[in-house]
Amino acid sequence: MNRIIVTRFLANALALALTISPMLAFAQDTDKKKNLNSEQRTIHLLNRITFGARPGDVERVMKIGWEKFLEEQLHPDRISDTVAEEKLKGLESIHLSNAELARYYPPPQVIQQTLKSKGIEPADFAGGANAPGQTEQEQRANLAKRREIQKALKDMGYKQPQQVAVELQQAKILRAVYSERQLQEVMADFWFNHFNIFLQKGADRVLTTSYERDVIRPRVFGKFEDLLKATAESPAMLFYLDNWMSAAPNAQAMQRREQLMRAMERRQSNRAGQLSEQQKEQMLNLQNRLNRAPRGLNENYARELMELHTLGVDGGYTQKDVQEVARCFTGWTLKQPRNGAEFFFNPMIHDDGEKVVLGKKIPAGGGQKDGYAVIHMLATHPATAKFISTKLARKFVNDTPPQSLVNRMAETFKKTDGDIRQVLRTMFTSPEFFAPENYRAKIKTPFEMTVSAVRALGAETTGGPQFHRWMAQMGEALFMAQPPTGYPDTAEHWVNTGALLERMNFSLALAANKIPGTRSNLTSLVPDTANMQPSQLVDRYAKLLLRGELSPQSRATIDKSLSEQLLAKRDGSNATDAAKVVGLILGSPEFQRQ
Repeated sequence: MNRIIVTRFLANALALALTISPMLAFAQDTDKKKNLNSEQRTIHLLNRITFGARPGDVERVMKIGWEKFLEEQLHPDRISDTVAEEKLKGLESIHLSNAELARYYPPPQVIQQTLKSKGIEPADFAGGANAPGQTEQEQRANLAKRREIQKALKDMGYKQPQQVAVELQQAKILRAVYSERQLQEVMADFWFNHFNIFLQKGADRVLTTSYERDVIRPRVFGKFEDLLKATAESPAMLFYLDNWMSAAPNAQAMQRREQLMRAMERRQSNRAGQLSEQQKEQMLNLQNRLNRAPRGLNENYARELMELHTLGVDGGYTQKDVQEVARCFTGWTLKQPRNGAEFFFNPMIHDDGEKVVLGKKIPAGGGQKDGYAVIHMLATHPATAKFISTKLARKFVNDTPPQSLVNRMAETFKKTDGDIRQVLRTMFTSPEFFAPENYRAKIKTPFEMTVSAVRALGAETTGGPQFHRWMAQMGEALFMAQPPTGYPDTAEHWVNTGALLERMNFSLALAANKIPGTRSNLTSLVPDTANMQPSQLVDRYAKLLLRGELSPQSRATIDKSLSEQLLAKRDGSNATDAAKVVGLILGSPEFQRQ
């Protein structure tokens, strides 16, 4: 990564960044105690339902009215999105099915095994043409070997497996930066985090792409029950929380699994030399049968379904309810879990007995309908309405949202059978949403911060690995939250010295065009800056990036940093670097808020 290291003359800039800490208390300026004016209401809406305003966005929304803009965003199908679609065309993997991804982007061990069958050792696959200590002849030989490997991979139709994750992350960044359907992108991020899976867990390496594309994205404004059902049947979720392995605790079935395991072990230990194509197919079939064989009751999905997806930790369920729900979802499994993965219901491993969930009987003999009954029960439960409403209000309003608003959102949820669009409309049009104390009261996550900075400058980006590494350095690698809770949405997780330093470094790097694949043109935003005094530069860019809402404390710190920079110059000039000004403003506490 081409990183900026904060030097001595920027010491005060670091102090500026560290003043974000008091934001945890969300102290407001005295003028914010008054009702928000028209411009502030527009800024507030853009800060919350988009990934940040671009140059000219505030004026455009004020012209049509924030109410009309909100309705447009609540109906993304009515918005043309050609720019974003064009940006995504070159990302081949994001358009492929699970089976295609598994075929063309196999894991490294599969590639190595295949190459080995062609006489290429794994050491050759991992080696480089310019390893230390090699002679020129050895380097040429290694280069030739690598070319041989690349040709073999191309002939087999294989591509680099890490490209799936790279392009998935890149697509998310590009959509956030360029899509006109901003609220859809914000909600896709919210719901993926709510129904979190981990990109690097086994088969989810390829299953995450379709999960985000086909399960989450089309349902962000629909009925909550439909979204819940889609995630429950998703191969990615079934694999992540191990429900595909859950089966009725049947002794006969478990004995069958042990037999398959022993058969698999015998074949693996007895194979000598290369396997024939027929033997390979037999091994694959045996592995698939083993994968589908019952493993006993697994409670992972049942617990997270109630605790994280619907009722909440205080939703009134018991450990017995967890066990009963787990029984309802036995048999919800996968075909070829590591080779494309498709959902299917296997009645042979389903517990078909009577269950009691939250005091309600689910009759015996229901089969797959047992799971659907649970989904409906949980989706329509009053605790779910409150839990989902609270999470949405925490995301869009305040880290501690007012209970009056949560209650009204929950009532809308119940009256509309969990219509997410209606719940959002209730929230965004409420007096609590536009209350002065909620103006710039949320701390941006690293994803929100980096994308909003690009949008604020009207910059161009490829959204590639160099850009994503900054987010990862700040603690939010995309699709990489390991726990099912996803990434936190409250300030205390993101406000710490190390993360703030990275935010400041990112801001300086972005403004100075030091991030490969990302370019801004500061002169086009504020022309004729060459002869401006430092104070004039700060005024102009603060108006552009913050509508002039730079606190006296931040302004004083920026002015001092710029003065120290000028004193440190050896050429005796009094010119101020516009990129430095912009970087300091982007790193300010005011820009970190939304």
